[in-house]
Amino acid sequence: MTHAEFKKAAEKHQVEYKEKYINKDYRKFSNKSVKYWLTDEDGKEGKIYYDKYFDIFKAVRERYPNFDAMRDSNMLRSEHIPFNLFVPLKQNFEFCKKVFNQILGNEFIDKIEKIEIEYAPKKTKEKKYLNDRTSFDAYIEYTCTDNLKGIIGIEVKYTEKEYELEEGSKQEKDINDKTGKYYSVTNESGIYKPNVIEKLKTDLFRQIWRNHLLAESILIEDKEKFKHAHSHSLIFYPSGNAHFTEVGNKYIEMLADDKKDKFGLVTFEKFIDICRNCKPNNEFEEWINYLKDRYII
Repeated sequence: MTHAEFKKAAEKHQVEYKEKYINKDYRKFSNKSVKYWLTDEDGKEGKIYYDKYFDIFKAVRERYPNFDAMRDSNMLRSEHIPFNLFVPLKQNFEFCKKVFNQILGNEFIDKIEKIEIEYAPKKTKEKKYLNDRTSFDAYIEYTCTDNLKGIIGIEVKYTEKEYELEEGSKQEKDINDKTGKYYSVTNESGIYKPNVIEKLKTDLFRQIWRNHLLAESILIEDKEKFKHAHSHSLIFYPSGNAHFTEVGNKYIEMLADDKKDKFGLVTFEKFIDICRNCKPNNEFEEWINYLKDRYII
């Protein structure tokens, strides 16, 4: 399936879901109507989010008090999805631990300490991290079975691909500044093979690289808290979006041989299957069924 075919199938699926479970009406723009957009009224009521148990929409409004049409009404974009995927995990850290031990393929997580949605570490004058607006769609801190700390930074995608770098933007200046954070964290982290930074800067890999560097910058800047810590950068996406399978595997090839386990690809299908295997009760079963109906084509 090409990316265009996947996006068309995803649009059809979301329109059918919306018409069956939410509303047949949709947002009218000045020059067109788009059936996979909720009306502003439905968006403001949080109908793009799972509405049983877990208080997902409450968590959205605590993080973002104001309505945003792209996040709250566009069913083909990924902005709303981290809340549907990860807010329920905040209700049961033991469940979360089991899920991520299976995702990472190792039973080394002993205790989940924190889960945040749409998270960027707070900057101070001393701690600059990447000195930009890079954030995680979800962020997890945990304690390992060896009593060391660990972090997981997660990026979520649905129908999106890579994006073009805007000429003259701050990001263009940042990634080309050889004295800046992107270069220093890339070098200091030691996670990449030599001489790959020019490839990492390209449209194809830049966002994956930036999110991975944010995780590494936390280890570097907060070294007292995360001394000898583990870190992982994960991308969650539906298997039909083969772009990320292809690009993600090419990205892994640029990681040093002993650092390849610091990055992972997690399909929605795999996540749902693992959650089903680990589910603690019927409330989570209903949520899992919702995820399958909502996002799996």
